[in-house]
Amino acid sequence: MGTIEKQRIAKRRRTSNSRSGYKSAGFNTGFMNQFNQKSVNSRKKSQPEAKKSAGFSIPIPSLAKLSVIAGTVVIAMAALNWEGIDIKAPDIYAFAPTQDTEATEQRIIQYAATGISSIFPEKIEIPEPAAAIDVDNLHHGMLITFEWQQYRVKRGDSVSGIAQRHGVSVGAIIASNEITNARRLQEGKLLRIPNIDGIPYQIQRGDSLSRISASFNVPLEVLLDVNDIKSDNIRPGDTLFIPGARMNDIDLRMSLGELFMYPLQSRNITSRFGMRKDPISGVLQFHAGVDFKANTGTTVMAALDGVISVVGENWLYGKYIIMSHSNGYKTLYGHLNSYSVKQGDRIARGRKIGEVGNTGYSTGPHLHFGIYDRNNKLVNPLELLN
Repeated sequence: MGTIEKQRIAKRRRTSNSRSGYKSAGFNTGFMNQFNQKSVNSRKKSQPEAKKSAGFSIPIPSLAKLSVIAGTVVIAMAALNWEGIDIKAPDIYAFAPTQDTEATEQRIIQYAATGISSIFPEKIEIPEPAAAIDVDNLHHGMLITFEWQQYRVKRGDSVSGIAQRHGVSVGAIIASNEITNARRLQEGKLLRIPNIDGIPYQIQRGDSLSRISASFNVPLEVLLDVNDIKSDNIRPGDTLFIPGARMNDIDLRMSLGELFMYPLQSRNITSRFGMRKDPISGVLQFHAGVDFKANTGTTVMAALDGVISVVGENWLYGKYIIMSHSNGYKTLYGHLNSYSVKQGDRIARGRKIGEVGNTGYSTGPHLHFGIYDRNNKLVNPLELLN
């Protein structure tokens, strides 16, 4: 994976006019084997000044030399001013000249400043951004250096507090350090923090700079400058820094532990995630979810927006429902008494999907609630429930 070191943002005179969905992870054999049943059928960088040379005199050049000099002057003028000269940009550049330089400069100014307006809305409080860049200075070619800063977590630190002190968004801290659980920020951990707001993005196969620019709604000119890119040759697995971009709402809330809601109004937990003695056999076994005690017929709600993937029944979970969510996660609701949905239904967070029961391998009415990540690995639901 490529690493972004120090780069510079500068006003460019050339730009190119060129969002991203999340796919739910599919069910693999390992995931479905535990159920072993059939589903219920339901329906710029600034130009450097030329180095001054000492004065000199020459004899009158020949016609051939004059032609060379004239050509050099034309090229130099073109480099200083694209307007009015019909010269095609070299193919190695990922952008082309534009006639609307005033509009381009305004967009660059908007995005080159720290605290750029959010790309993906966040449903949390975002700290005030750092002071914006002086527009006049930017017009005069002032460079903004992008770099990673380091910060070691101290006792009592929180992600939101660290973000506020550094003038970036909470998502910038989380995404830059791949923090999966912001509630468990380890003391002594060394964080890398960008000095301008934004998030890193790993290049995927089939990506292009213009596509990434359009997807994040960030001017290509700014993307090139921040990452010091001089050609459109990018490789899958490398990482770009996207200034002004935000984490999508689902991944952000997942990291903050504010994503899933409790599937029952009551939060009477009778068995937690992890090793336990089996309530029937007494054998020490791993419990793959959380059990909530409730009376038969109690409403069971969808913990997150999603699609009903399975409505089924087996010896272990009795009547159960599996939902797939847009971030690749899945939720399981087991030991139900009845269903209120069918396979393929799109269900909103908090909507009724069934009722608590005592079906399957159970000692009494309760709801077994499980969460699987995008790799179909079990997750402790209590770390993700709001």
